[in-house]
Amino acid sequence: MTNLRFRDAYQTLTYDFIKDVLVVCPNCEQKALVKASDFSFGKTNENDIRLVCSSCGHSKILSEMPTSIIYSSDERIISGRHYYVGGGIDPFFHLPLWLSENLNGNLFWAYNIEHIEFLENHIQAKLRERNGIEYRNKSIGSRLPKWMTSKKNRESILKSIEKLKRKNKCT
Repeated sequence: MTNLRFRDAYQTLTYDFIKDVLVVCPNCEQKALVKASDFSFGKTNENDIRLVCSSCGHSKILSEMPTSIIYSSDERIISGRHYYVGGGIDPFFHLPLWLSENLNGNLFWAYNIEHIEFLENHIQAKLRERNGIEYRNKSIGSRLPKWMTSKKNRESILKSIEKLKRKNKCT
């Protein structure tokens, strides 16, 4: 059943979905989980962010992964991590997302089942309300690409969402 209204898209951020991210296991290419339940920018314990595959048992802790050079000069080198939120990779290990597929030359992706259900509700809604909330440029509603919010693509995107939900259940 198609929802006529959707009200939360301008309050919810992409960051709200990065606690449990479904990824493609780098070892067996099956569904794996990146668990980052206590993550917050600036206050991260890298030992609490882990990759676990239930298919092959592959496991990694973020602190085991090499860091990147963020800044370099003759006097000093600063290294750290790049947390990339957005796109078709997980923010921590930069692995491809399990819930992703190419849709007419565009990458459609979601971090987890809650994220894909959120996107489904937003995309199928005929009226997307802001509820008097000031424009939030980091909210999902303001950041989705035009091809995803276009009425002409609604049916094909909803079919892709159903396909990704089935893919998630099959494993």
